[in-house]
Amino acid sequence: MVDVANLKRGQPILKDGDLCRPSACFLPLVQTNLLCCLLPPLSLSLSAPRMAMEDLPHHLILDILGRLPDSADVARCRAASRTLNAAARGVTSVALLCSLARYLRSRSPDTRSLVVPFKSLVASAVLGWGAVESVAIGVDASFADSFEDMEDDESGDDMYLMEVGFLAGWLPRVCEGLRALSISDFWVQSCWRKSDVLALVSSCCRSLCELELKNAWLSVDGLNPLPSLTSLTLEFIRLDDENLSKLCTCFSLLQVLNLRGVGGLKEPKIHLPDLRSCQWTVSNVPISLAIYAPRLVKLRLKCIKPRSLILETPALSDFDLSIVQADDLQVKDLISLKSFKLDSPFLCDLITAFPSGKTVEKLTLNTEFNRDVKEMISLELLFKTFPNASSLTLDPDAWSRLWPSPGGWEDGVEMKSLQGNVACMVVSHIDVVQAFIASMMDKCTNLSDFTILVQQQHADSDLLSNLTKRCTADWPRLKWKFGVFKKATEAYGFTGGWDIVWQRQTFKGAR
Repeated sequence: MVDVANLKRGQPILKDGDLCRPSACFLPLVQTNLLCCLLPPLSLSLSAPRMAMEDLPHHLILDILGRLPDSADVARCRAASRTLNAAARGVTSVALLCSLARYLRSRSPDTRSLVVPFKSLVASAVLGWGAVESVAIGVDASFADSFEDMEDDESGDDMYLMEVGFLAGWLPRVCEGLRALSISDFWVQSCWRKSDVLALVSSCCRSLCELELKNAWLSVDGLNPLPSLTSLTLEFIRLDDENLSKLCTCFSLLQVLNLRGVGGLKEPKIHLPDLRSCQWTVSNVPISLAIYAPRLVKLRLKCIKPRSLILETPALSDFDLSIVQADDLQVKDLISLKSFKLDSPFLCDLITAFPSGKTVEKLTLNTEFNRDVKEMISLELLFKTFPNASSLTLDPDAWSRLWPSPGGWEDGVEMKSLQGNVACMVVSHIDVVQAFIASMMDKCTNLSDFTILVQQQHADSDLLSNLTKRCTADWPRLKWKFGVFKKATEAYGFTGGWDIVWQRQTFKGAR
């Protein structure tokens, strides 16, 4: 019997192969892997009996097949069983990724004749699938670590997936029912070729709701209005729309917009009346940034030093801002803001320029050590700007800048609304931590939850044990959490500057 406990949920049945007929021993593996997609991991055991796929209801088989991450696996399932073949006809999504191993085999003189060209594989799979609502094609993420070894492939186009000629061969034939399209291109071949994929998609995919494009140079020439599109993601893209005017005009009903590492911008302005969620990472090239979105609820903005930053987003509720500095910060009243996360080496300057944060309930401050920045964070300024915050999270450098001067914190400064505090600390002496907690307790009289996260490289078992005993003994009414954090790696995703390695359960101190 196949060991189902060691198979991961959603793991491809066979890797890197082409669509082919499975061997005689393949059916048990098909059944086992499909069941792994269905059953929770904790319910699997070495002694679990094998279930025959033919005994499952048709709709359940269809649901399992729809969860497989690679359409090549679905094709093999169709060849493995008549029951699976019949059920698979109802699968409406096609997903094909070219792995690094497959790419290398296609380049090797010994194996290249045995490998079907990936673009041919995509076209035949999509056209032979029947009704298609979702198509996702691309290269595996592992390619990113090997680009330097692939420079000889710049002149080729066999992996240039946003080539209009390739897409025009199959996209217009499946576009009528297509709701989602995702293409992750091969950067080595796509970065120096301008693609008109946006014009093609907007002209034929009139029912498309979600579009995701990665690793390419995109033109907006010939772009047509596409009112059906509600979600757009562009990642590592060179875009010939320096102000985003063409994009916003033609995709005017977007509700979700993700722009990660989009170059070619000068003075971009996002002007979308129906936008609800936006994630935008910007380089240091644009001299100004502006967002006009009256219905925007969630914004994650990462930029460097724009001369001006304009935000007219009155419905904004969740705001994650990572910025070095802005000469001109124009933020209209955020009357709906509940959660605010600010990451900057110049926290005080930005807090001073920030409009009243009376509605903010969850506040997170991240900063980084900078020899040129000597400022301390004024607790009085913090509490006056965000008087109703019930949760405060501080990273190590923000915590050290909040530390009071030798004269202590200002008299009369209180924050009665604060109930929970998370402090990431580089702990050298427990007495310092205790003094900080005592000061916080003196100013935040309703504080009930306290979390202390110690930096991983300083977190030995004796320190954590002593810290736990002393804190719970000195402040028994608090609910405590203790844990370990590490610095997060820099990426286009928003990491918050640190990640929790482990954390103990909440408990109250001994009375």
